[in-house]
Amino acid sequence: MKISPLIIVSILLSPIVANAGNVETDYSLSLNSFYGYTDYTKPYNKLYKHNNINSSFNFYGRATYEFNEDYATSLVGYLMADTAKEVENYNQGTWGEEVYLLTETPYGEFSIGQKNNVAYEFAVGAPNIGYYRTNNTDLVNFITNPNWYKKGHDAQYKTLNSTYINTDGVSPKISYVTPSWQGIKLGATYVPKTYSQTGLVAKDAPYKDDEAYILGAYGIWDVLGYEIETSLGYADFENNDTEYSAGISVYRKGWTLGGSYRHTEADTKHYGLDKENLYDSYREGNAYNIGLSYEIGPFTTGVSYFVSEAKKTDNKDKIISFSNSYQYNKYITLSLTAAHLKAEGDNNEIKNNSKGYAFIFGLELAI
Repeated sequence: MKISPLIIVSILLSPIVANAGNVETDYSLSLNSFYGYTDYTKPYNKLYKHNNINSSFNFYGRATYEFNEDYATSLVGYLMADTAKEVENYNQGTWGEEVYLLTETPYGEFSIGQKNNVAYEFAVGAPNIGYYRTNNTDLVNFITNPNWYKKGHDAQYKTLNSTYINTDGVSPKISYVTPSWQGIKLGATYVPKTYSQTGLVAKDAPYKDDEAYILGAYGIWDVLGYEIETSLGYADFENNDTEYSAGISVYRKGWTLGGSYRHTEADTKHYGLDKENLYDSYREGNAYNIGLSYEIGPFTTGVSYFVSEAKKTDNKDKIISFSNSYQYNKYITLSLTAAHLKAEGDNNEIKNNSKGYAFIFGLELAI
């Protein structure tokens, strides 16, 4: 099914109202620097660096035209860059962008452009602590994981790096999200071509230009003083795989407990896993995480546990992290993370395995 972009744009821009509208703008900027010391277990201590410095730049901008109180159209843009990215999963490798058009109406939200799919945007799970993420973690900038590799157009994801559906990354797409009803929102995404440098698909994969259909559901409720969030996701990546995700998060008085799960099944009728060249064994796999955090004033602390494994090979990842974040003021945040990673390859070759501890200090500046 192919949808003309002209038709979609006409839908997004369709609100016609008599009253003159107004324009509002918003932006934010963040600069983050991290130093990490890694203590690798023997024999991996001779393969990788022990001292790592990583810096990132993030810019968000939004211009919104309000037709009236019910209709608005926004142009949204993100720009990000990284000085020492181990897994180069931005659009342009070490830097990237997201740009999309968003129209808000009483009948829901319509968007077109570079952004994540609805299942990813709805997803909840183990809580993040400051800049540190449990899913698609930047820990790989400090502890090398041979199961996750992306340099230039060469990609090898032998296990899932997230419990959220991120196979398509921020490839151009069209999405619709319903209005909230009883705390529930539903969404659908159409992806004309799956490949994106920000996703899991390799540039030379035979299914990279195939389309995808993704569904998502999100719910939030207050139950006896507990704030409960849930999410469900489903994706059909044509000729690639079928994916399922689910997550839950519970918050009360500063405490947050969350977890999520993802399962993938390869489309073996068209492109089964190539046992002679297993660069995409994430297509048959599972991943789950669980985490607990506590926030009191400007200080947040938390622990998380992440596991990802391929079903057809022996590739497997385990990450345990203890992270802390202190917001000194609205501009400055300090962080300290201790994490352990154990990555197992499909054989015992030293280059296919890794194990170690990382201790990461971060300085985050926001405007």
